Formats: sequence, C-alpha cells, structure tokens
Amino acid sequence: MKRNYLAPPPPPPAIRAAMAKVAERSVKNLPVFDFSSGNVGALPAELSLFTRFEVEVNRKLPESLVAIAESLKRGIIESFYPSPRGLGYSPTGGIPLTKKLVLEYFKSIHGVPLSENDLNRVIITAGGQQALAASLRSLKEGTSVLMPRWEYDAASGTVKTHGLREVRVNVRDDLSIDLSDVEIKATRDSVFYLSMPNNPTGYTNPSDLRSIIEVMIRNDGAVVWDAPYIFTVLRLNSGKAVYDEGFLKEKLNEFRNISSKYYDYMCILSSLSKTCLIAGLRFGMALSCPEWIENMNAIVGRENLSSPTASFIIGTVILEEFLKNPITHTWTCKVLADRLTILMEELNEYLIIPGNGVFGALYVLIKTPIDGDKFSAKILEEYGVVTVPGRAFYGEPVNAVRLSLVAAPWIEGDEKWVRNVRELKKALKST
Repeated sequence: MKRNYLAPPPPPPAIRAAMAKVAERSVKNLPVFDFSSGNVGALPAELSLFTRFEVEVNRKLPESLVAIAESLKRGIIESFYPSPRGLGYSPTGGIPLTKKLVLEYFKSIHGVPLSENDLNRVIITAGGQQALAASLRSLKEGTSVLMPRWEYDAASGTVKTHGLREVRVNVRDDLSIDLSDVEIKATRDSVFYLSMPNNPTGYTNPSDLRSIIEVMIRNDGAVVWDAPYIFTVLRLNSGKAVYDEGFLKEKLNEFRNISSKYYDYMCILSSLSKTCLIAGLRFGMALSCPEWIENMNAIVGRENLSSPTASFIIGTVILEEFLKNPITHTWTCKVLADRLTILMEELNEYLIIPGNGVFGALYVLIKTPIDGDKFSAKILEEYGVVTVPGRAFYGEPVNAVRLSLVAAPWIEGDEKWVRNVRELKKALKST
C-alpha cells in the first residue's frame, strides 16, 4: 500500500534504544546488566520508602466513580508500594503489557481486527495531545492536511509549524461538514485530520467520517481521526440534552463498523482522559500502520527520554478495569447533559450547536456580539469570566468563543455551574 504522505522514520535516540532493550529483556525474564541511562530513580527501586501505604475508597460515590477510585487506588499503590517503581524511567511508547491492553481497546471499542502480536501498530503517549502532535509530525514535509473550518487549534498549530500545508474545509451553518468541498480540496497523497466528536463544536456524524475516509482513499491519502470523546455522545431533544445509553451504543457501533473496515487508511487517536476523568495523568494512545507508529515512536523518543512512569502504571490499571467494566463515562455524560441543558435554557439565543440532534465532546460554541478575541478580553476584565476565543479553532477572526462544559468542579446541585452561566449571560447581555 502506498503511503507517500509519511516521512521516512528518523533513527531512534541511542539512549532510548538502549533503554528499550533493557525493558524487553526484563519482560522476558532474561539476564540484564544495565548501564543504559541516567535513571537515578532506579537507585531506590528495590527499597521500601513506606512501611505502610493505605488508600480507602469512598463507597458513597456513584458506581462509575467507585470504579475509577478503585483503579486509581490500585495504580497508585503499584507505583510506589512496596517499591517505588514510579520514580524511575520507563520506555516511551509503552511496555508490551500495556500495549496489549491498548490493542484490546482498539479491537473492542473500534472493532479493529488485530491480533495480540500486532504491538507495532500501537503507541502509548503522555496524553492524547502528544499522540496528535506526533501523528501529524510523522507526515512528509509539504503534505496537504485538510481539516474542517471549526477544528481543534492544536492540530492547526502543529500543521503550520512543521512544514505541512493546512487546507480548511467548509462547514455549514448547522455545523455539518461540506462533503462536496472535501471532494474538491482533497489532492493526491493528502491527509484529513478531524476530531469527532468535534472540539469545539460537538458535531458528531459517523457517516461523514466514512465519506471523508473514502474520498481520501481514492486520493491515496489517509485520515487522522482524533477520537477521545466517543463516550461523551448525547442526544439533543426538545431543547434538552439527554444521555441515552442506547443512543450512545448505536453511535459507537456506527463508528466501529467504519474503523473495522478502513483502519489501514487511518491513524486513530484516543485517550483515557475524558472517558475516565484522568486528564492530569496523561495517558494517550494511537493505532495505525507500523510505519506511522514507528515514526511516532521516534518523534516522542527524541523529546521524552521516558514516559511518565506513574501515570502509565496507573493508566494501565484503569484501562484494564475499563475493558472489564466500561461504565466510568456514565456519570460524566449525565453531568454533561445537565450542564448543556442549562446552557440551552439560559443562553439559547447565543448557542451554536449541531443541527443533526447529536452532540459530543466537552465544549460548546457561543455567538458573541463582537469579535471573540475582544469579547473574551472584555468579559475577563469586567466580570472575571474566562472563555477561549473562537479564532483559535476557526483559523481567523470570528464572533464566537468556546466554553468548556467541565472546567467548573461539580458539587451537589451544580450550583457553581449555574452561577458561572448566569455571570456569562450577564456579560453577553451588557456587551
């Protein structure tokens, strides 16, 4: 299969390559005499820093949060007790045990028909954003990267600063992607990047993803599908946002059917951050062809000699438990639905939401009376309200800002969220 859009993989850093050999031999229980790196965290690795390490889970939490707490408990203990494994270096890209779990995730959630021996098709990264950056930086200089008009700003920034050519595709007023524009702008060996569910619009439509992939295949290209939000899909119904488990499963099945057929033409990015409420732990992952993953490994390895060890240990436990019992997203989805409903009730005239009755991700767009940059600065100064100007996602000035649905901590009754929304409403009305 031609993959002219990929750059040739750079050689891995010598130290990282040596560390990988240590890890490989250790996993196989082969003798190893390690002189590879400045891994000073290994010095106390066989000592006990704590004589007792106890963590107690709050059993009054909702079931999905208890599942997260139990996994965190086990991962934290494994990181530091009885020996402090979390203080030392660990391989970038992940150890085989974790890679097998990531493969299982992509098989189970995305329907990708791979075997447990396909470890060269996956990588674990320090968060989904590192996976995103490495996937795009693996492309050959000068490659055209298409993306929707509304798209995650970090993707645009990476494209512009790494010798790639950004091509924006039109988005209609209902936030749907103009597929005829995709046909026009897709060129030989080009790549399409999209987050779906989309950050910042929430737009979600599996059939659009399928159509885009088919266009790119006809042009010997590929698709980078950034998919950390697939467990946050809501139904929009009669002025409300509703978490409907059956509806979510329907969309997951539609996505699964697509990736199971077209995975060889994709780089699928994901993360536990949004699904399991562990954004601060930095545990991302990607699946693609071996050449793409090899490039990503080399890029990450040059910049990070080690993975975030404790995060990867904890993330491995959380992923393992999620695969056994995938419920950790349910509480989050209910909070998202309630918060979006409050926005729809309080700020309906300002909301920019998808017109197809489906909403995903953790963000929503708000129309502003003036340019989003000026509006964001004004309401910060006058009201202390913090938003992200729409320009970052739109690629040029626009009268809109992005709101996060999850930046405010949740408390019983969600009073803080209601207070934040009403302060924003006051700012909008007075501008």
